[in-house]
Amino acid sequence: MRITLLLLSACCAHAAEPENLAAGKRVQFLPEPDYALTAKGGTDATDLTDGVFTSRTNNHLWFDHKCVGFSYPGLQQLSLDLGAEQSIGEVAIRLQGGSPSAGTSFPVWVDLVASRDGKQFYRLASFSRWNPGDRERFGVPAEEGKAWVHRLAFRNLRVRARYVGLSFYGTGLNVTDEMWVLRGADNAPPLREEATQAVPFCPEGAQIYFHKPVVWFSTNIATPNPVGFLSALPRKTDVTVRLDLPPGVRLLNTQTPQALADGWSRYTFSTNSVASTKSWQRLYLSGNWRDGQEGELRYQVSWTGGQAPPGRQRIRAVRIAEAPQPKRLLTGLGWWSLSDTARWPDAVRAFQTLGFSYVPLFARHVKEEAQWKLLEEFRGRGFKVVSVDSPLHVMEDRNKRNTEIRCQLPSGPGQRLCPSYRGPAYRAEIERIASEAVKARPNLYTADIELWGWRGPVDAAKCSRCQADFAKSGLKNLEEWQIAKGCEIWKEIAGAVRKASQAECGGYDFQPGKPYQFFWSVDRLYPDWMHGSEVSTYSALEPHHIALVGDEVRKDRRLLKRNDVIPWVSPGDAGVFPGWSFRDTLLECFANGARGLLFWSSRVWDTETLAAYADAVRIVAPVEDIIMDGEPLEDVKTEPAVRVSGVRKVDAMFLLVADYHAKTRGAPVTVTLPVTRSGRVVDLATGVEVARASSFKVQFDRPGARAFLVRPQ
Repeated sequence: MRITLLLLSACCAHAAEPENLAAGKRVQFLPEPDYALTAKGGTDATDLTDGVFTSRTNNHLWFDHKCVGFSYPGLQQLSLDLGAEQSIGEVAIRLQGGSPSAGTSFPVWVDLVASRDGKQFYRLASFSRWNPGDRERFGVPAEEGKAWVHRLAFRNLRVRARYVGLSFYGTGLNVTDEMWVLRGADNAPPLREEATQAVPFCPEGAQIYFHKPVVWFSTNIATPNPVGFLSALPRKTDVTVRLDLPPGVRLLNTQTPQALADGWSRYTFSTNSVASTKSWQRLYLSGNWRDGQEGELRYQVSWTGGQAPPGRQRIRAVRIAEAPQPKRLLTGLGWWSLSDTARWPDAVRAFQTLGFSYVPLFARHVKEEAQWKLLEEFRGRGFKVVSVDSPLHVMEDRNKRNTEIRCQLPSGPGQRLCPSYRGPAYRAEIERIASEAVKARPNLYTADIELWGWRGPVDAAKCSRCQADFAKSGLKNLEEWQIAKGCEIWKEIAGAVRKASQAECGGYDFQPGKPYQFFWSVDRLYPDWMHGSEVSTYSALEPHHIALVGDEVRKDRRLLKRNDVIPWVSPGDAGVFPGWSFRDTLLECFANGARGLLFWSSRVWDTETLAAYADAVRIVAPVEDIIMDGEPLEDVKTEPAVRVSGVRKVDAMFLLVADYHAKTRGAPVTVTLPVTRSGRVVDLATGVEVARASSFKVQFDRPGARAFLVRPQ
């Protein structure tokens, strides 16, 4: 009887399973998916509605051509036309998460939208990392470094609509393999537009978008706010963007606005370059609002023959307190051009207020004399200079038809640069590096050299020139020969830079231990020819990522003689995050042995992130001598156990205590220091002395970190 009842129950459940209205429908994307491994076969438009899941048991969806992948997408939209108004009970999508590699994460937010006419869409439901409790409400697992796939479901919708869309904000890589639109109850009412939030979703036409739910702007210095652009329009279509700002808010980097009758100001932009991009414009907003005041701005996009529905964006004012300029630590923007600095209103004052100690540039792109004068103005104000370059890549770009620079394979010239080539193009490249160093006179020269991919110069094993050079070298194996060639090239690059300056030299993702791309060895070149580590880390998106940044820095510091780690971090290009988590990520770098910061993207720097950067600088500036001259701090005890990082110089300590997962729920944490006598403990964020003891208590009113200076009495 029990077996019969179970079978009957299963049959009834199967019979009652709602129809999937999305089955077999084509998905419309904006922008189009751009990840090569999942795009194989050209089936992305139907991969999400074919009823086929990935066959990969390790949940690594990005290797599966039956999936759809989006690389650094910013705002991504996908939509379905159901053909007629339908009753909708549930919309769901399977999404990759877990951060098996640091940027391969669940989206920052996902909005469900619907429409009756395909033009004006309305938000029906939303999941967002920015909303407390959403992760638990939707059952989204934590990101902890292991891949998982989660079915994000918006249930109990009870609405009739013809068009259904999902809009999500991406991370470094987002991947999905299936979505559903399940039929709802027959008596579901039509979409009530007056009771639902209109949103600027655009399966056709064009629209701008902002990268965070709330856009901050600074009232005392100019700071950028990035704006993205979505477009399904043909190239060279004339597009107009209208931006209306409320009283007391102004745009610094554009024309005089039109005054509106309601007291607002209207700014108008015209363009015919309409490709989708995360970085269409940087808006340098300012105003006279009080610190923390909130409001909104309005915008609308129009084009020849049409216009998008109007949009609104929440904005918030902040006054960024001046941070001291570090004397020894390197603080600045990393991958940021001098031309971008020239477009930044009153950039020198802004950089000083933010506590930056260096100005970056790409020397080969500086063509205007005014920009070189700007660089000298920064130098005269005490700023150091960081020169970012792509050596050998420049040689490749300038010699695309020169097959001599490539590996000489039995089948003919290969596709990759030959590591043993030293002909005229190579000599010209060394001369370029030297001449640009004469102009820039950098304090740090950092090279981004990603020539061969993670496997290294594999063509060398078949290259006649490389094999001849290997045989002549007398080295035991090709791996040793590759490292020797890397050292040979690097000494020429660094030597060319040092003829014109006293610059330290390093390279993106160069770390002690395993040579980068089996070619560039920190171990062989440190400290005489290479300053140390420039480990590449990712974002402050999740607690896992914040801790990972600190752990990577600390791992490299332990392999070096001094605090010679200058990590590359993201300001949000692998998924945007709140300012406090960015501040804590930067503190993790310094508390684990970093002496400077570089950033591998410039696209999403915003006011909130920069305000958090200034907070971090205010905290570390008083302890920079400890950071620069100290050793990793060991043996700090906490009860209950929380994350601890720090640097120690004799008995003076810079200490970072963190509870990113909010495990303590506000309960006191006792911190016991590895000292034999009491010390003065100062909260570096407030400057307040909190204890005179060898142990003290810490509480967390939110997830995050607290920084302390400990000095012996």
